[in-house]
Order: sequence, then structure tokens, then C-alpha cells
Amino acid sequence: MGFIPEITCRRCGSKYSGMRNRCPKCGAPRTNQPTRVPPTTASAMPETAAYDRSAANVRWQLIFGGVLLIAVILAVIVLVVTGGGGQASTSTTTPGSQVSQGDQQQGSVITDVYLPTPSPSPEPTPEASPTPMVQSMALSFLGEVVKGDLTMSNEGELQMQLVCNIFPANDDAVVTWRSSNETVLTVDQTGLVTIVGVSPGQVVHATIIAECSGVQAYVTIYVPGRHAPYLQENLYDPEYVDEWDLQQAQATATPDTTTTE
Repeated sequence: MGFIPEITCRRCGSKYSGMRNRCPKCGAPRTNQPTRVPPTTASAMPETAAYDRSAANVRWQLIFGGVLLIAVILAVIVLVVTGGGGQASTSTTTPGSQVSQGDQQQGSVITDVYLPTPSPSPEPTPEASPTPMVQSMALSFLGEVVKGDLTMSNEGELQMQLVCNIFPANDDAVVTWRSSNETVLTVDQTGLVTIVGVSPGQVVHATIIAECSGVQAYVTIYVPGRHAPYLQENLYDPEYVDEWDLQQAQATATPDTTTTE
């Protein structure tokens, strides 16, 4: 009869009529399909609090999944751009640095970079101050310009103060003083002249020279023998040759005439 269903034995697999309770071949009892329907949960019923919570959970799960997917995509992009995807790590070393075999096997990145020590910047060379321009010089004594020779005429007066006047005036100009015969007269760098040697039988002399920027001014000072008793030590040397007198004599001497063929 065609309206009677056939049952497939769950043990031997043979088919038999639904009217039987057991398989005619192996005798296994027939098992009917369960007809009980599982109850519906509250989360599956619309317009309930459980249904709303279930929908909210699904929405947050979708958002979290989207964020996680974006993070994975960004990580892959970074690896591709930096060239770190599956490539061996490179080691950066400089000449003189040593890399151990263990570091090479582990693929560690070594950045032992020795930067050169910066050389100190050279100190700037100070600019030389310009040499003051001096056009002329003149010596003065007791406020009057010296126009000729001077004589230490006052007995027992062993010093004389000279002043050097520079034209044009310049406070930065440095005047150098010297004596042509320091066995008779000495002079310090302020122009103070002092008698140090006297000949009792004659008048001796020395020339005081002031110099600045190649320009000179000078005066010859004569010392009479009457100052000898006032000297504690007489430095006068009669054999001393006055170099200044020799230079002046050579400068004023008439040059020899020469003939040319």
C-alpha cells in the first residue's frame, strides 16, 4: 500500500513497512522521530526586554568586529610599507663595532652607532686695533715746548720731567722713551729723566728720545760736573760711545761723490 511509510533500519539499513515495530532482518526496534517542539526563548520574542538586549549585543559585536578588522588591515599595511613582512631583520653596525654570533642568529637590530666627536669651533682672531696716525710730536718742559738743548743747571737737582705732545691728539697712542747714554741719564716710560752719572771735570750729555708710530722727538740734555757730590753711585763711563750722536753724525754727513764712466 503506497500510503504506508517505509522505515529505514538504523542498524542494518534495510527498509521495511511502517506497520512493523521491528526490523525483519536484524530485529532492531523502530525509533520514531521526536514530535516535541523546543520552547521559544524570551530573546526570540519581539517587543520584549530580552529581545532588545539581544539586538544591542549583536550591534556591539558587529562594531567590535569591524574595529578589529580595521586594526588588522592597518597592521598589514605597516608591515608591508616598512619591509618587515617575513624579511630578516637588518643590523646596523659601524666600523669598529662587534656583533656577536648570538645576536645574528636572533636577528636583533644593532644600532651601535659611533658619532664623530665634533671639533671645537676655532676662536675668532681678534682684530688688531688700528695704529694711531701721528703726524708730529714735540717735547715740553715746565709747560713750554723744548726748542733746543737743555741743561741741568740747578745744583743738586737730579731729575727732570718731560712731556710728549702728539699731533693730532690721541689718548690711545703709546709713547716709548729711551736714553742714548744710560751711564749719564735714564728715563722711564712717563718721561721722567734722572741723572745717574757725572764727570767732575767736564760737562757730559745724553739724548732723550720719544717715539710713537714711527715718529720721533728728542732733546739733548747737558749735565755739569757739580752734580757729582749728590750721586750715591756714579755710573758715568768715559769710554761709552753715544750711539745717538753717531747716528746723527752719519745722517748729517755729506755723502761721498761718486763718478760714473
